[in-house]
Amino acid sequence: MLRPFLIDTDTASDDAVALIMAPRAPDICVAAITTVAGNVDVQQAARNALYAVELCGASVPVYSGAEKPLVRPHQNATWFHGLDGLGDHGYPAPRQAPRVQHAVVAIIERSRPIPAWFW
Repeated sequence: MLRPFLIDTDTASDDAVALIMAPRAPDICVAAITTVAGNVDVQQAARNALYAVELCGASVPVYSGAEKPLVRPHQNATWFHGLDGLGDHGYPAPRQAPRVQHAVVAIIERSRPIPAWFW
């Protein structure tokens, strides 16, 4: 039986590895990926998530969320992960864009009871 996963990430190189591995795991179904500002800004995090998903040939929707932390200023880690969060290797832009729906709404909708058709 597949276990549904929703992955929330600030996609830089460490998270990109997990996003490549997760859709290939035989016992899980990645229902969605949501991104927030962290290692990089939220737009770059979404771009990196889309690139990772496309790289492994998966079809997982990506939703952008918070552009900054709730209670403190955003401090990125581009000094460590590079300006693009993936080591500044010049990877191509993903073919898809993040979904229009906000990540919070996507999380709420996917947190409801799992429909019988899923199993």
